[in-house]
Parts: sequence; structure tokens; C-alpha cells
Amino acid sequence: MRRILVCLAFSVALLPSPVAAQADHLQCFKIKDTTAKTSYTADLTPSDPNFPAATGCTVRVPPRLLCVDAVKSNVVPLPVGAPAGAPTHKFLCYKVKCLKAQPTATVQDQFGTHAVTVKSTSLLCAPVPVPTTTTTTTSTTTSTTRPGGCQTNNQCPGAPNATGLCQAGMCTISCNSGFANCNANNADGCEVSTQNDVSNCGGCGLMCPTPSNSTPTCSMAMCGIACTSPFLNCDGMNGNGCEVNPTSDASNCGGCGTVCAPAQNATPMCSSSQCTFVCNLGFADCDNAPGNGCEVNTTNDNVNCGNCGVVCGGGTPNCVSGTCTP
Repeated sequence: MRRILVCLAFSVALLPSPVAAQADHLQCFKIKDTTAKTSYTADLTPSDPNFPAATGCTVRVPPRLLCVDAVKSNVVPLPVGAPAGAPTHKFLCYKVKCLKAQPTATVQDQFGTHAVTVKSTSLLCAPVPVPTTTTTTTSTTTSTTRPGGCQTNNQCPGAPNATGLCQAGMCTISCNSGFANCNANNADGCEVSTQNDVSNCGGCGLMCPTPSNSTPTCSMAMCGIACTSPFLNCDGMNGNGCEVNPTSDASNCGGCGTVCAPAQNATPMCSSSQCTFVCNLGFADCDNAPGNGCEVNTTNDNVNCGNCGVVCGGGTPNCVSGTCTP
């Protein structure tokens, strides 16, 4: 029996509403190709900024998979994620090897929200152009327009962020680039900007996540985060939010990468975004000079016995274990 792999395609383009069943998925088949073996090098730059660019990748020919657009239906139980997207077409997938990277990202499809960590690049799928068709006309013309319907796009009114479209004899709308008709109501046009709407970022229902200490953003149809003051995103990974508090983090004191230096007989710390230190047990900073740390051993210093300025004298001239003794 032929084994079939189903790959989910993330798409931001929209079809005119009303929305019917759409070929918005890729069904991938294992294939055998007689093309001679060869290899190419290429640089790959993902559109999602969570994934770093890969340079010097090796692409091996022939392809391993043929992916064809498919309509998903009769799914049980009903998926909880994003609504249907735009149709795709065929892709040939090649084995590819790039320098290892392990980016993380939160992505959403029709099956839910997924926090993923990528191990390595495995396949590169190249699009197959949509075939063109040639129509031969004769002197006899047959109209398939429904009675009372439209024949051309010019007969259909536009709407906000949309143009009129005649489809199968019925007027509908086609959303302008970057907009979507998420409420499926043609009367108010394509009411959502998928370029900057955090609840519909890149497509209807694609809500940007809210990691810790941040608020979600949407720019150019890509989710991002804005850190809540005073927190910072020092590791550059959106998945774990803004993980650093620079007011108290000794490794990022006042800013990312600012490490508080160790001091003599002390433990470095960060307070109010400023580096300082805490003396280890039995030591003290009696000269208030940060450069030499905690320079006094209060357990045996006769002029700083147990604390700065405590001088042993008279019948107890010796400092032992922080106490003046005979």
C-alpha cells in the first residue's frame, strides 16, 4: 500500500468569499525519479524571522517527494486552530543539508497552536508552475451565466479593501493584498488587515501568542513581541518571551550582556540596574572601595573584629572568630 505523508501549508493569501472547501494543504507522496544524481549549493532565507538564514546549503537531486494540493474534509474531531487558507499547487521536495541551527517558534494551523524546536533543515520543496491552458473560440458563444447574475467583473460592485469579482455567474469580492474578509460578510468588504492585526496575523484567526513579560505584535503578517518594561529579550527568541530583568540580573545588569564582575571575597549582584556585591561571610568592605572588594577578614582583624571599626584592646587585645578575647 502506498504510504502518504500529509504536510500542512501555512498561507496568507485569501480567496474571494463565500469560502468553500479549498485546496489549502499539501499531500506529499514518496517518489522515484530517474534524473541523474547531482547537487547544488544555495542560501535559504525563511520568511519567518524566528528561523535564521542558512547559508551554503547542499541540495541533492533527484527529489524525494511530490507534494500536491489537497482539500481536507470530514475531520473528526473538529480542529481547534485557524480556518481554511488559500489553495496551493504542486511542489517537488529535495533532500537538503544546511549548517545546524535550533530555532524555536510558535506556529498555528488548523490543528492548533504548536511550540516547535527545529533540529535541522531536511527538505527543500520547489514549486511547480501552474500549467497554462489555451482556449479556442468559434463564432458560436454559449453563456453559462445564471439568470440575473453577472458576466464580467465590471458588473460587480467593490467594497472596502476589495474589488468586485464575478465568479460562476455570481458577484462576490476579491480582497486586496494584505486584507481579509474574516467575518465572511461581503457588505463590509475585507475588514481585517492581516499585516498588523495580532488576532489575524497573516490570515484569519491566526492569533499571535503572548509569551511571558511581553505583548504580542504583528508586522508584515509576522508575529513578534514587545517587551514589558523593564524586561528584555536577551536571547532573541520570541518563544520564551522577555526572559531577563535587567534591574536584578547580574549577567545582564542594566542591559543585555552586561555582566557584573566578581570582587575579592564577595558575590557579585545587580541592584536597580547597577552592579554591586555582597561580602562573603566573615569579610567586610571597611574602606568602601569597590575595587578591592571585601578586603577585611573580620574573624581575626584586631581593628575590625566582627565588624568594621571594632578595635580590640585593654584586657581583650586579640580577635578570635570575630570576638575580642584576652
